[in-house]
Amino acid sequence: MPNVSLDDLTPNARDLAEQSLTWSERRWDPEGALLGSKIVGTPGESRLGVRNSVWTAVGFLLRNADGDTERASRTIDAIIDQQFDEPGMPYHGTYFRYVGEPHPPGKDAVMWRDFDPNWRQFIGLGLATILEEFEHRLEHAQVKRIEQSLELAVIGEPPDRCPPRYTNIALMKAALNVWVGRRLGKQPFVDYGESFGKDVYELFKQTDAYDEYNSPTYYGTNFYALGFWRRYLEGSSIREMGLYMEAALWRDTIRYYHAGLKNLCGPFSRSYGMDMTRYTALVSLAFWLAFGREQTPFPEVDQQPGNRLGIDAEFAYGPCMAIFDSIAPDDVRDDVATFSGPRSIEKTITLDPRRIATAWLDDAYTLGAESTSDYSCRSYQHHAVTVHWRCPNGEIGWLRLKHIGPIDAHAEQSRIHFTAPASADYKARDGDATTFTFVVYVPDVSESQFEGSIWALPGMTVSVGTSLDAPSISKEGETVEITYTTSSDSADFNLQFTTA
Repeated sequence: MPNVSLDDLTPNARDLAEQSLTWSERRWDPEGALLGSKIVGTPGESRLGVRNSVWTAVGFLLRNADGDTERASRTIDAIIDQQFDEPGMPYHGTYFRYVGEPHPPGKDAVMWRDFDPNWRQFIGLGLATILEEFEHRLEHAQVKRIEQSLELAVIGEPPDRCPPRYTNIALMKAALNVWVGRRLGKQPFVDYGESFGKDVYELFKQTDAYDEYNSPTYYGTNFYALGFWRRYLEGSSIREMGLYMEAALWRDTIRYYHAGLKNLCGPFSRSYGMDMTRYTALVSLAFWLAFGREQTPFPEVDQQPGNRLGIDAEFAYGPCMAIFDSIAPDDVRDDVATFSGPRSIEKTITLDPRRIATAWLDDAYTLGAESTSDYSCRSYQHHAVTVHWRCPNGEIGWLRLKHIGPIDAHAEQSRIHFTAPASADYKARDGDATTFTFVVYVPDVSESQFEGSIWALPGMTVSVGTSLDAPSISKEGETVEITYTTSSDSADFNLQFTTA
């Protein structure tokens, strides 16, 4: 019977598990038995989160110090107490996001606003890991309660809610269906999970790429899910598919990695930040496991969390990912240790719609761009134009484009060119396609540095060519936003980059 401990882990995995659990334990509320948003004892209200607490429970069981099993058991019960058991409701089988969250308004509940459906998969894999590794340390009644929660999570997931293109959730969904079906002797769960997992694989195989392409956070979830496939789906028809995808994902990820800047080059289909040394990009935990902390793009662990700058609650994944470990191919290791020299990348992401990523990685900077005719850029999470460079003070300077709607962008040495339709018909909750906003971070930056067509920045000069009128310029926190607005039906930009 599995009973993994810290002593069983590789040195990298143990280091990650211990540092992650130390971080989480300071925020674990002894009364609510869940992970709080603040360090215990600090002023202010601490919101008790549900999803991330499952990885803290795994950490307690993995460490197995005095009182750890009892802490984990209380956490497990506190999580399951937050699950919805309301057949016929769109949130059936998922969980409250935090203790005290308002109850969804019945059939009128709106996904993402009133509930998060993905908690079924995130929490489900955590609970499955607990049963796989530590079942014998739990009371029989609690084991049964976990099984009931897992079955509810699978049943509650609408079959058409998560398509194979929704990569990070799709990989977890396939795993959860297969594992729960095997555990409970429910072959329809297994059959559906293996069929769905094959659909994800066949879509990946078209171009050896996921739709959520080059996404620093969601690639971490992919490695997490594929680690589960590898460790717990022995004998399943999809396990070998997972091994193929895991190796291919590593090779493509490292092509975009600049060891000197300790960052992935864009473009990013979905990203919450630009400098991986300053925020918790979940893929960094996979780097930590595969290559060690010193070669990992990750903030200093003693930083305070807040608005995704520094460490946030996703660091709690550590113990669970440490158990799965990370199997990176040997042929990528040199490119993680040192920058191997300038290179260009052109990669077809998807065939229908056709999406193409291009990138240029040079000694002192990286450029990334995406071309897509599809209305896929529906959110400012999508970074279709990106730039990274090293500032004279050692910090990473960066630039990204905020734009909604289709775009045809291409990166090559020293240059990014893009055109895009500029119609108000392309809308999202955070903007439309009539504006083109460049968000720029460099230390001690001021609005005046962007008033002309040549931006002389620390470590980088950017020459901006466009027919659009002069932009509006505003500074918000550590970044400057330069916004061009047009009333015509398209826009054209040519950006030239020269490093100091």
